[in-house]
Amino acid sequence: MAVEIWAHRGNSFQFPENTMEAFASALALGADGLELDVHFTSDQQIVVTHDESIERVSNGCGRVVDQTLAQLRSYNFHKTKPESVQMAKIPLLAEVLELVKPTQAMINIEIKSGIVLYEGIEKAVWDLVRDFGMQDRVLYSSFNHFSLTTLKQIDSHTKIGLLYSEAMVDPALYAKHVQAEAIHPFFPTCFAPGVMEGCLAEHIDVNPWTVDDAEMMQSLQKLGVHAIITNDPSLALSVLR
Repeated sequence: MAVEIWAHRGNSFQFPENTMEAFASALALGADGLELDVHFTSDQQIVVTHDESIERVSNGCGRVVDQTLAQLRSYNFHKTKPESVQMAKIPLLAEVLELVKPTQAMINIEIKSGIVLYEGIEKAVWDLVRDFGMQDRVLYSSFNHFSLTTLKQIDSHTKIGLLYSEAMVDPALYAKHVQAEAIHPFFPTCFAPGVMEGCLAEHIDVNPWTVDDAEMMQSLQKLGVHAIITNDPSLALSVLR
């Protein structure tokens, strides 16, 4: 089975990350999925951006949680690729779901609830995905594994992937313990002893991040990963298809 290609924050190699422009580009290229990050605004809107603060990606400043959607929409979020578009607005998760729904693509929603703990964000995101009828096309991930177990408590059929960045002893055993369908490791840790063997034996998908090198993509394909999360879906498509 072909390795799936998931566009990390959309086609962030060519467009501002986590913007509608980046997501639309990734879908147009033929990516199998989108990876994105969600936060709560001060008025409890679910927006798509990576950092808890917006300085790196926009001409605004401050934390997402301290600002309303209207305030955040007043800023230009093209800062990571200003040459590609003149203006980019912070998207609502609902807008991305609406964009993706007519396609065959899946969405990997990363719950950003760690540095800032967003009470109730798991249920709010789950409810929104349900309202769009896209439960079967969404996989949730987070470095906060309590968020993921909360999602499993809401609905045991919810698909979750355990994000981690350091090598873990027997991630397959841990994934089974929390009923995770996947692990999302920092890609070098896929080569740690027993990781792939254990996950393949237990039918746990391995979806490494963030892979932007052609040779590494091929190496991970040979290992048997399910999906590759990449900033450069165009490169991945040319290498793996």
